[in-house]
Amino acid sequence: IALDAKIMTTKRTVEAEAFFDVRLQKSTVLDADELVTEIQIPSPIKGSQSAYEKFRIRKAIDFPILSVASVLWSESDKVVDARIVLGAAAPVPLRLRDVENTIKGRKLDAKTAEEASAMAARATLPMGKNEFKVLITKALVKRAILAHKDRIGPESLESA
Repeated sequence: IALDAKIMTTKRTVEAEAFFDVRLQKSTVLDADELVTEIQIPSPIKGSQSAYEKFRIRKAIDFPILSVASVLWSESDKVVDARIVLGAAAPVPLRLRDVENTIKGRKLDAKTAEEASAMAARATLPMGKNEFKVLITKALVKRAILAHKDRIGPESLESA
């Protein structure tokens, strides 16, 4: 979703953001007789960087308790556009459009990362025994944005 992928099936092409669904005994929009045949990921836009943060118990291959995928485009150390998506926070991947819009035009720094992570945490709706995910969301969104800060800037754009 963060990479604007398209999913090709035996019947159609589906935007990645529309692919996941919550239905009885189903987690996608696929029909019973439909298969995924290809995933198309567009070439990265010049000046973009991606990051993936995953919180899990074991260091080996493990399902995430929570994850954040992000793609940020920067120019002169300011965010031009952003895609930030939470995984394992809801029954389907959750795109944080309000957070994306908040950081656009802002400098990639600790203050921006802190405000974005607080906004992401406020947007969560924990249920029952998973309230701990709010704190993990806040930490991972902040970490993902700061990961971009370390890689995006005038120096990295000149060499891109």
